Parts: sequence; structure tokens; C-alpha cells
Amino acid sequence: MILVTGAAGRLGSRVVQVLLDRGYDVLGTDRRPKEDSPSPFVEADLCDAEKVTELVSDVEAVIHMGAIPGPAGDAPYEIYQNNGQSTFNIMMAAAERNLRRVVFSSSAFGMGWAPDPKAFVPLYLPLDEDHPMMPFEPYGLSKQIGECFGAMIARSSETSVVSLRFTNVVDPERQKSFPWDAPTPEDPRTLVMWAYADPRDVAKAHALALEADLQGHEAFLLAQPTTRFEEPTIELIKRNFGNQVEIRGELEGNASVISTKKAQDILGLAFRPGWNQI
Repeated sequence: MILVTGAAGRLGSRVVQVLLDRGYDVLGTDRRPKEDSPSPFVEADLCDAEKVTELVSDVEAVIHMGAIPGPAGDAPYEIYQNNGQSTFNIMMAAAERNLRRVVFSSSAFGMGWAPDPKAFVPLYLPLDEDHPMMPFEPYGLSKQIGECFGAMIARSSETSVVSLRFTNVVDPERQKSFPWDAPTPEDPRTLVMWAYADPRDVAKAHALALEADLQGHEAFLLAQPTTRFEEPTIELIKRNFGNQVEIRGELEGNASVISTKKAQDILGLAFRPGWNQI
């Protein structure tokens, strides 16, 4: 049995279905009800440690997606309190039960999203898993701290943890609005918003992360292979950052500013092509 938190969400629902299609028994949970769940479902608040312990009692692994999804929808204190406490409860309960694996829905926003698009200047591009996480706000911080929780329990228990840092998830219908107007110094867009992720790939990534032969804690960035723009990416980097940012790799055409090589090589995830190649 696999426990999926956040199972009532649009992405959580996809993950549940992917797991069912792969033959898993799934227990879904969320703090809001889901009447049409295709698998057993329990309404629960993950900030309740006793309830979390009960939820993990008969499962072999957890996919933890339950969270306030993004930095803008709730007050900063509520975002951090909910996301931080719920993730700590899941991680600790998993370690205490010696579960095989926790897959944690982290976020590329933890790499450096900021309300001010000019605030985050990356050390180099494309971003990869070696680039430090540099959050500017509580949502990104809650994801960075969640990864720290994961690394802690992976060091101190038999439970391994995979953190998936995906960027904005854009449904296929909304991808039809691309290309966006390119960012300029006068009208910038936050760098991680240059990238986007397809929900079908993100859902599959959670299943692959559950199945991967890994030890300890590993993090993976997820994004489609192109930006939301048609202009060459290197041209946009130079226009918006000048010579402040080191360019690593070729970044041909409108290649994404997020590298997914690790996810491709280790998880075996084949990403769908960018919006302009469909």
C-alpha cells in the first residue's frame, strides 16, 4: 500500500491514477474531502502527528504532496506552519515505521523564486541539483526545510527519500497560450517562471521516484526541455543578467534554464517535448 498525501489536488489525483495504473494499492489523504476517489481515501490534517502515525501504520511508502501549493495563496506564517509541520510529521512517522521510501514533492521555487523578479540572480545556468537552494520567501523555505528533514531521516533510519523539485505545473490546455512575451529588464519575469512542467511528466516522475534503486536522500529537478518563450535562451540570459551569470552547457535554442539530466539519467524519465515541438 502506498500513501499519497494531497490526493484531492489536481496533481495528487494524477499521481494516484498513475500508481493505480501501475498496479499499486493506494491510500489517498487530504485535508479536504474527495468524494470520487478511485482508491480508499481518508480526510485528515497532516499537522496532527497522531493522525499521521495512524495513516502510515499499514503502508510501505509515502508520496508526500500535501501542502499549501505556492507562495501567494496564503499568509506567510500559515504557509510555513502548514508545510513545515506536515512534512516533519510525515518524515518522522515514516522513519519510526522504517518505511522503504518517502517521495517528497519539493519545488524549484526553493531554488530562488522571489516576488521581485530581479531579486534572484543564479550563480550559473542552467540550474542543476548542485546549485544551492536560495529561497526568498516562506514557501520556498518550507520546501528546502522539507528536504533537510528528508536528508536527516535518510541518514538516521532505513527510510530513503527522493525530493522532486518541479517548477510551475502547466496543464496541456494552458500550454497553448505559449509563447509568452519574452522577459526584459524593463518587464522581467522571475527566472524559475521561465521554465514550466507538464503534469503528466511530473506525475510519472513520482512513480519512478518511488521505484528507483536509490539510497539516502536524492533531489531531482523537473521541467520541460524548453522555456515558455521562443527567443533563444542565451540571448534572454544576456539581455536580463548581462555577464552576472555563468553559462554552463550549450543551451541551444529556447532550451530550459533548468537541467533535467539527473532525472533522465537516474530516474529514466523521458520528458515530453516543449510546447513548440508538439
